[in-house]
Amino acid sequence: MGRWGSRLFKCDEDLDMAFSMATELGVSDRYWKHSMSAMVHQSDILAPPEAKARYQTPEYAVELADVIIPYIRDKLDTDDLGDRLFAASKAQETDEDDPRQETKYRTIILGALIMRAGAKIKNEDLEHLRALMPQINCSLRRSMSGDHGFRPPGRAQFLAALDHYVPGVPRSFLEPSCGRIEADIGHRHLICMRCRVATYCDEECQHAEVESREHQKVCMCPERR
Repeated sequence: MGRWGSRLFKCDEDLDMAFSMATELGVSDRYWKHSMSAMVHQSDILAPPEAKARYQTPEYAVELADVIIPYIRDKLDTDDLGDRLFAASKAQETDEDDPRQETKYRTIILGALIMRAGAKIKNEDLEHLRALMPQINCSLRRSMSGDHGFRPPGRAQFLAALDHYVPGVPRSFLEPSCGRIEADIGHRHLICMRCRVATYCDEECQHAEVESREHQKVCMCPERR
């Protein structure tokens, strides 16, 4: 399927990394009640219709917030598992000549998963994530070499998550386009009146994206999608 959205965890690459993260880094999650990908797989466009319908229910929202996310946070914070996963991922990062930077992007996705859980991240690891961001491809659309790394909204989401990271506070990556969630700004977002998908923290944020013309290239009325 490839990519069906510009935010984090709206492409096969992100979800595949989330699904196999623990195993790829030498930790078996076979007997975990919930995997790390359970925190983000609600964005999977290929999920069965019954699963998509369940993700929209209030009961699932409660289960995600009160059961799944706290379970993963406890797993990551126990015996410094999150720190050990981060160290393992950093150790596997390849050099800057790798055009795909896949191993470094995996560290980014690991950081996003840890922040999604609200688990602990050491300051030095937060700084490492910031240092990685300029090294990761960020483009508006698929390039000749493939479709890897960030789209601009996903990059903005990740940067906002770093800026507002608080241990113990789970981070949502479902909204908005600018990266700052409602908890960051203290009010509901503005929404693009044309596509009804893109969201903005205020009029200045929306104007900045209009000026950059990035959203105009992908903005489409619902009936045309």
